[in-house]
Amino acid sequence: MCRKRIWAPIIFFICFYVIMGMARPVYAQTEALTSTELYQDIDAYLQSAAERAHIPAMSVTIVNNKAVLFSKNYGDCESSDTPFFLGSVSKSFTAVCVMQLVEQGKISLNAPISAYLPNATDGDRISVGQLLNHTSGLGEYQTLENYKIINEQGIHCYANVNYSLLGEIIESVSGESYRDYITNNLFKPLQLSHTAAALNESQENGVMAGYTNIWGFNVKTSHKFPSSKDAWITVPAGYIASSTDDLGKYLQMYLNGGNGILSKSSIDTMFYGDTVYVNGNIPYWYGYGWTRIEKPLSEPVLRHNGLIETGNACLFILPESNMAMAITANTNDYFVANGMIDSMGWGVVLMLLGNEPNEISGSAYVLNHLGIDLIMLIVLAMAIMPFCLLPQYVKNIRSSRILSKTLSLMGFHILLPAFLLLLAPVFLKIPLWVVWAFAPDIFLTLVVSATLLFAGGLAKGILLYRNKK
Repeated sequence: MCRKRIWAPIIFFICFYVIMGMARPVYAQTEALTSTELYQDIDAYLQSAAERAHIPAMSVTIVNNKAVLFSKNYGDCESSDTPFFLGSVSKSFTAVCVMQLVEQGKISLNAPISAYLPNATDGDRISVGQLLNHTSGLGEYQTLENYKIINEQGIHCYANVNYSLLGEIIESVSGESYRDYITNNLFKPLQLSHTAAALNESQENGVMAGYTNIWGFNVKTSHKFPSSKDAWITVPAGYIASSTDDLGKYLQMYLNGGNGILSKSSIDTMFYGDTVYVNGNIPYWYGYGWTRIEKPLSEPVLRHNGLIETGNACLFILPESNMAMAITANTNDYFVANGMIDSMGWGVVLMLLGNEPNEISGSAYVLNHLGIDLIMLIVLAMAIMPFCLLPQYVKNIRSSRILSKTLSLMGFHILLPAFLLLLAPVFLKIPLWVVWAFAPDIFLTLVVSATLLFAGGLAKGILLYRNKK
């Protein structure tokens, strides 16, 4: 995304890390101690953090290029074979498929996408490589129905539609459906038996139920699997389902230089080649389905997280340490727990690098939700109050000037509700349907409050008109 909200938790992590002054190593460097005390401490840390973040189910797997180093499940998740929907982590899978076809000479990264999709909008102006690193100029909330260049090309602007188009290119070039191609050329060769790119297969594999946080409570919610290719989050962009056991095998593919799936040079291109520098509060590079963060870490970390309406996922690769990690969780708590999950993942990375982890406060979840709920309650109270004070309004209507009453009516019952409805789409540039999908409590508060304010204004206007008449 252009505003890149997913980096807010990283900012928290980096700030904490700097304050700790490149925290001193707390684990001895012997192999015996690393394989016992370190992973026991990681387990205790994750158990506590999952409880404090109120995560219904979570799974974590850590691997090196040869073996599984750590695999644990928390909450309602009973097995590392249980799949979760991965959100934008799916993009790295799609990027692998594209690079396979590049190696076969069927796709050129520099070619315009019109070479593979003749009817593509602005197809002569967008290259395959620009779709992979989100520099195509397409808009963040566009879909295959309405995409076009609206941003400056060459500048990173995260947009799901880039990877929706890559899914279309894979189908066009291979002559197979996206599901068939990725199954035959990635899932099966790596023996990812609990990974799927279709809803029915994900359900057969026992995909974890999802939750959306509403007013501080995790509410079980059906997954919003895309019903068409025109969805905002399509399968190539965000709806592959996988278990952390399978994700461990997938990450080992990278650590082993491709495992016959990709060449080492293609992996290097994804990580370090055609990367775009993003100069935000925390600078990072975006490559092909992976981000790279360097300073102030002791070594570069490759990462991509994912978010859907009902869950979270994140992958980390530490190439110099020959380690990688997968974390999946089945809740979307946009303003609180999502950030805690991200901080938790970085906390484990710090531990793997021999440093102290981020602290996950026991009170953060409750206090943050109380603050958000209080704001929503105040907004709702302001909308309900005019109805409670309507008898007083009727009583005083004759003793007040019409002009002052009219101005008050326009300000409180027209301008204020209009502001509430336009806050997200106009001032924050977020469509209301996105707010509804990812923060339904905020959406309901805005819409209900605006409706009540308009209704209260209508009632007052009728009374004022009758009095004047």
